Parts: sequence; structure tokens; C-alpha cells
Amino acid sequence: MATVTGKRIGEALLAARKAKGMTQARLAKKAGVVRETVYRLEAGRLPTACVLNRICFVLDVDIESFDFKRKETDAYAQHPPLTLLRDRRRSLGLTLEQCAARAGVSPATLSRFERGSECSRALAAFDASGRAVRLINEDFAAALGFASCDELDLYWRTGRLRQDPAESR
Repeated sequence: MATVTGKRIGEALLAARKAKGMTQARLAKKAGVVRETVYRLEAGRLPTACVLNRICFVLDVDIESFDFKRKETDAYAQHPPLTLLRDRRRSLGLTLEQCAARAGVSPATLSRFERGSECSRALAAFDASGRAVRLINEDFAAALGFASCDELDLYWRTGRLRQDPAESR
């Protein structure tokens, strides 16, 4: 099967969103991304595997219907949970410099960490292969709006925030 282009992915996501009667803002909120991300995807920008997975989950679309192949060297495809942290920081309106200062690391370190190319022991615990396995920086968690590293770690692993009681109504 041929690789689906960003434009075709965008058209399929737009059709699925409209079929569900959702606005871009509502889809973005439920998927844990900013509205601009949904807009860009529908306009033809290729999503990361993580973002596509979360949007497909919300829209109840089978992600396997897309032949979504990315280069193995693409840091975002290799490290989607770290991309999720970048998206969260941006959705809160935090600059790289602001978030790095709150976390006690340099902006360059945080930028590399968000791209999956930094093994910052100040932000995470790593396994022997150099893969981040647990986020450990309480100040980083607070900067991203979490009460603890455990909450941040759950978000990082699942892409989900704690269940908001208002959401279940």
C-alpha cells in the first residue's frame, strides 16, 4: 500500500471530525493538542504518530487505515511522548526559555529533550539503552500544570489528563 500524503490524511480527519459534529477546538481539547494542530493537520501537515493516534482515538477512526510511515531518523516519530510534552508546553503559552527556567535546565537542554535527542538526568530517569523511562523533575511537572511528577508521568505515557469531573457529564 502506498504512503498516504498529509493532504489525504487531512481530508480524512476533516471528514471524520465533521461526521462526529465536532469543532476543531473540541477535537483539540479531547485529543490534548492545541486547535492550531488540528487546523494544520486538516490543511495537509503530516502529524506525528502520537498526535495521529490520539486524534484517531477521539474520532473513532482506525489508525491502521493510514499507511503512516516516517523516516526512522525522525525524532518525533521515534519519541512521541516527548513531543507530547512540547505540545503541552506550547498549549500553556510557555516559551522554551520560561519552561526551562522553571525546570532548572537550559533552554537548549529542554529543546533537545523535547526532540528526543537529550538524556537529561535532571528531567528524567533513563534505562541502560538511554531511553527515558520516568519523568522525575517536580519543577518541570509544576511548569506544565501538574500537581506531581506522577501526574506528569501518567500524561507522558498515555496522553491523557486526569479525568475532569465536568468532562464526564
